[in-house]
Amino acid sequence: MLKLLDPTSVCALLVLVGAVLQKRKALSKPCLWAALAVLMLCGNGWMVGGLTRYLELRHLPPNPVPEADCILILSGGVLSAKPPRPTTEVDQAGNRVLYGAHLFRERRAPLVVCTGGPSGGKTTGASGAEEMARLLETLGVPADAIIIETESRRTSQHAVNLNPVFRERGFLRILLVTSALHMPRSLGVFRRSYPGIEFIPAPTDFRSVSMPSAPFRSEFTAMIPSTANLHEFSLAMHEYLGIAYYRLRGWL
Repeated sequence: MLKLLDPTSVCALLVLVGAVLQKRKALSKPCLWAALAVLMLCGNGWMVGGLTRYLELRHLPPNPVPEADCILILSGGVLSAKPPRPTTEVDQAGNRVLYGAHLFRERRAPLVVCTGGPSGGKTTGASGAEEMARLLETLGVPADAIIIETESRRTSQHAVNLNPVFRERGFLRILLVTSALHMPRSLGVFRRSYPGIEFIPAPTDFRSVSMPSAPFRSEFTAMIPSTANLHEFSLAMHEYLGIAYYRLRGWL
């Protein structure tokens, strides 16, 4: 359903409506101008960068990262080893697993908890948590140091389904690893669900990073819509809408 709110989907719908109503100029022209406005606004690098930075900089990691009872990695970014892929692979969000393994090697916690069910609407096959566990083992994390939860499909379910693990293990301090853009929503959910546990943000997968001062020409061209900017806008708006929805449901 959220796919219909992507700027490219909105533009395509407005252009289609404008084409259907082409004989009624009073209606078709506003649709075409609206499509152009959506494209220019949502593809603007300045605006997209601001939306992204606001979420990513809200919960920066402590320096140094403190020790905890476990490292909790939320599912995302892991691609199963389906042909022709030779092994489990990752996309940008797969930095979650890489950073979780790094924290383990740095002895920030003795256990790693992976949570996530089958992705992409699948009902069978390996879960996200199982795929993450396999990748963690190849990165040097022992199998007996990994705990998996394989039923959660969205952020709110992670908190609910991990309750037996937290209760059984008696965790009091947890390093929460997820993408920086996703951190405000996920951290809010866990802190609300478990007021007796200290959740320490350990974000990764930053999309906004410090860059040297760019020449004016580069700043100007950032205003020109691009597929990359439109994609970044969609990711940011997914989180803003998710935060709004979670607050309405009382999960934040």
